[in-house]
Amino acid sequence: MRPHRRRGPLQHILVAGGFDELPAIEALLFLLPETTYGQVLVETPADVDLPALSGPVRVTVTKLARARDDEPGALLADAVHGWLAEWMPDEPESGRVFTIWVGGAAHDRVDAAGAQVETL
Repeated sequence: MRPHRRRGPLQHILVAGGFDELPAIEALLFLLPETTYGQVLVETPADVDLPALSGPVRVTVTKLARARDDEPGALLADAVHGWLAEWMPDEPESGRVFTIWVGGAAHDRVDAAGAQVETL
């Protein structure tokens, strides 16, 4: 078996939150197994630097830079909706585990997507 082939269930994650939720996001990343892959989305004011976040190698971190006149949580909600549309299959593969954590920064705008997540 080639070393890149997976063994056991594949953990696929989405972690999305605001800059104020970085401690929770860092704690979640610390708990993830190294075989996890997925996306971390962090919405911040445009002029705020996002510190380096440590996590599994195949988990990417994306800063969503909010302009002054953008509604807080709007960029994050749009990104979560896009991720769900791309990655949430109608019929998940056997052995694949999806974990989604969305912080409070976008909860009002992400609630509509909750129905999709709950059905899985």
